[in-house]
Amino acid sequence: MSGWLSLDEALSQALSHITPVTQSEVVSLYEAMDRVLATDIQAPVNVPPWDNSAMDGYAIYVDDATTQERAIIGSIAAGDAVNINVDATTCVRIMTGAAIPPGANAVVIQENTERDGDNIVFTKPCHAGDNIRPCANDIAKGSKVLSAGHALTSADLVLISSLGIAAVEVVRKLNVALVATGSELVLPGQPLPNEGIYESHRAGLIAKLSAMQCNVTDAGIVKDEPDQLRQVFADLALTHDLVISSGGVSVGDADWVKPTLNQLGTLHLWKVAIKPGKPFAFGQFGECYFCGLPGNPVSAFVTFEQLASPILQKLSGQHVKQRLTIPARLTHNHTRRPGRLDFARANFTKNEAGLIEVTLHQKQSSGVMTSITQANCFALLPAGQAVFQKGETVQIQPFSIVN
Repeated sequence: MSGWLSLDEALSQALSHITPVTQSEVVSLYEAMDRVLATDIQAPVNVPPWDNSAMDGYAIYVDDATTQERAIIGSIAAGDAVNINVDATTCVRIMTGAAIPPGANAVVIQENTERDGDNIVFTKPCHAGDNIRPCANDIAKGSKVLSAGHALTSADLVLISSLGIAAVEVVRKLNVALVATGSELVLPGQPLPNEGIYESHRAGLIAKLSAMQCNVTDAGIVKDEPDQLRQVFADLALTHDLVISSGGVSVGDADWVKPTLNQLGTLHLWKVAIKPGKPFAFGQFGECYFCGLPGNPVSAFVTFEQLASPILQKLSGQHVKQRLTIPARLTHNHTRRPGRLDFARANFTKNEAGLIEVTLHQKQSSGVMTSITQANCFALLPAGQAVFQKGETVQIQPFSIVN
């Protein structure tokens, strides 16, 4: 459609304008979940730091001439100092994680031995290297373990702890302000006038932004008054990296966000060929960036996930993540008006044959939030296609990925 950008074009243009935040801080690992690394992490030690046993059993020396019987000359548990030497006639009782004693080159697991007084006898063959975790088998000292721009996961924190590192340098948290626009909006918990609706975006957006490790300013509700909106945006731009508004980005007489953005700064893009979510605005006030989400709740949800979230990722110094899509077969026929990439709300399941099937929600209006809460995925319907047949394959985005 003339003047409308595809989702890929809009995202590419928006990201091209973003200069990532570079200021950093050092935080404890206990505060580092989901924070973005400001520097690479190099391994200061080997992991494991020495050869150790992968199983409970007996540390032995084996070669082609090895006998199947050994004299037990000691015992080693994890953390014990090792001062026992093993030869071809002896063995040491060893526990998982304990250091391999000098002379040993294998561990025979306990289940493959029989005890005979102070001796053991192998009941199955054992070979050099069996059940030993070599020094640096996981990580070699000096190697790069994680790269700058990586958002830390709980697994990463385990890995970093294994290196003896207690704190990491991360990009500072983004300062993000939220503004809900609309004279009809009423705060939840307040009496609702006949002409009003409850403001419903901010609670969900604050939760999402907090999970993304942003410092969030809730600027509340601003009425459809251009002077007030201009002043609020101008004030927030002075102290925030990003301002996100909801509502007021369409072409109605009371939609003041776009003209206000043009007055205060630069509008980089507006109108994206997606459904729902066409009236998405992106621009900046000086060094502060701006995302204008539509007022309809499903449209706001879609544009935040597909556009604002990647913008936040780049601004925070992250590598922008590609959305995972998987193929699924439609369980029914579907007809719709073509022209925009449709993020249809849907439910996917695995059938008895192990194939993934998807059923579209009956209500696809951008104002029906239950189409999100009762769904578990988006079905991506290509812009140029109007008719979809039962059994046809479409791509889906599971909400476990985008939520």
